[in-house]
Amino acid sequence: MIKAIDIAAATGAKLTGPEVEFTGVTTDSRAVKQGELFVALSGGKFDGHSFCAKAVELGAVGVLVSKPVAVPEGITVLLVEDTLKAFQEMARAYRRSFAGLKVFAITGSNGKTSTKDMLAAALGAKYRVIKTQGNFNNEIGLPKTLLNITKDTEIAVVEMGMRGLGQIAALCEIAEPDSGLISNVGETHMELLGSMENIGKAKSEIVLNLPADGFAVLNGDNSYVVAAAAKTRAKVVFFGLGESCDYRGSNIKTVGMGTVFTCTEKATGKSVEVRLQVIGEHNVYNALSAMAGAACYGIAIEDSAKALAGARLTGSRQEIIEIGDIMLINDAYNASPASCEAALKTLAEAKKARKNARTIAVLADMLELGAISEDAHRRVGRWAVEYGVDYVLTFGPEAAYISDEVAKLGGQTQHCADLLSAQNVLRAMAEKGDIILLKGSHSMKVDSCLSLFK
Repeated sequence: MIKAIDIAAATGAKLTGPEVEFTGVTTDSRAVKQGELFVALSGGKFDGHSFCAKAVELGAVGVLVSKPVAVPEGITVLLVEDTLKAFQEMARAYRRSFAGLKVFAITGSNGKTSTKDMLAAALGAKYRVIKTQGNFNNEIGLPKTLLNITKDTEIAVVEMGMRGLGQIAALCEIAEPDSGLISNVGETHMELLGSMENIGKAKSEIVLNLPADGFAVLNGDNSYVVAAAAKTRAKVVFFGLGESCDYRGSNIKTVGMGTVFTCTEKATGKSVEVRLQVIGEHNVYNALSAMAGAACYGIAIEDSAKALAGARLTGSRQEIIEIGDIMLINDAYNASPASCEAALKTLAEAKKARKNARTIAVLADMLELGAISEDAHRRVGRWAVEYGVDYVLTFGPEAAYISDEVAKLGGQTQHCADLLSAQNVLRAMAEKGDIILLKGSHSMKVDSCLSLFK
C-alpha cells in the first residue's frame, strides 16, 4: 500500500484527483490489478501513455505520466517530467519507509541469479524474505522488486546487473543496500568495458557505499573481486575454495544429478555437509556465498545447509528437463566464457551420472565480447573436447570458431548457419538416452530447441 500524496512528495509530481492509497504499482497495462497505480514508461518501441485508458479499464485507480492523458473523472493523475526517474524515486522512498528492513544486493559476471535464489533460501531459514523475481535486475526491475516489500518483509534480496560503469552505483542509489555480494568477475561485457579491470571496477560499485555495520561478501578466489575489499567500509567476508576464506568449500562430489560438499566456517572451525540439487563447482561457489551472506545475519551454517537442500533455481539456468528418455540441460538464458565452461563441466558430470550416455552440446554465439570474441569461442571449443562432449552442434557467426576448434582437435562437430538449421540437425540426430546441453546468449534463442522434444 502506497499513498498518492507520498508519491508526490518523493517525486515532485503534480497531483490531481483523489488522494488515494494504491494497492500496488505496475508498469504493465496488461497485468493491472484493482486499485493499483499504473506507471506509463516510455521506450524506443513503446509508449506507456498509450495504454493508460486500458490500465484504468482493468482496475487502475491512478496513473503516473509525463504528459497529459485522457482518463475518466475520479482517476488520480501524478504528472512528472520523467516517469522512469519518478518510478525509481518512488521505490527508494518506499524502501526507506520500512525502518527495520535490510536490503542485500548481489552482482557478478556469472551466477548472480542462482546466488540470489540460494541466498534468499538461506536467509529464509530465519527471516521473512522477498527477492528479485526472474532476472528483473535493471533500472526498471529493481524498483519493481522494492515495491513488492510488505510490512512483514525483513530482508529484501535484490539482484543488480550492469552493462557499463556507473550503472550498479545508480541502482545502489535506489535500493540503498545494507550488504552486498559479488559472486565473481569474468569476461562478460568485455566489448563495452574493454578490460577485466574495468569489469571489476563496475562490479565493485555494489560495496562502495555500504554502511560500516553492513557486510561485503566477496569471492576470495577471484583477484578482481578481492580488490573490492579495499573499497568498502563494511565488514568483509570471503567465500571460496581457498584455505584463507571465511567460508570454505571442500570435498566436492557429484552424486546423481546433485552435488555434495563440505562447508567450513573459519571463525568457529565448524563444518557441515551441504547437499545441492544441482551439479557443478560453480554452484558450490553460489552456495558458499549464500551461506556466508546468511551467516552475516546470524544464521548457522547447519540451518543454511538445510535450506539449500531444497532450494529451487530460476529457470533457464542449468535447468534439468527430462522429456521421455532424453535429458536436456537448459542453460540458455545467457552465456560468457566462464559460464560456458561451467555448463560443459556440468554436461560431463551428467554423463557420469547417466552411465556414459551420449552428450550433445548445442552452442550459439556469446555476445558482447569485442576483440576477445574469436579467442573466447575457440576456448569453448577446446573445453568441449577436454570435457569429453560427444558431439558439438553450433550456430551463429561467432560460434563457428567453437566448431572449428573442435574439428581441429578431432572432435565430432557440425556448424549451422542459423537456429532453424541447427534445430533440423538436432531433431534428426537426437536419440533415446542422450543428454543435450543448450547454451548461448539470450538473443540467440537456443532454448527454443526445447520445443523439438515436447
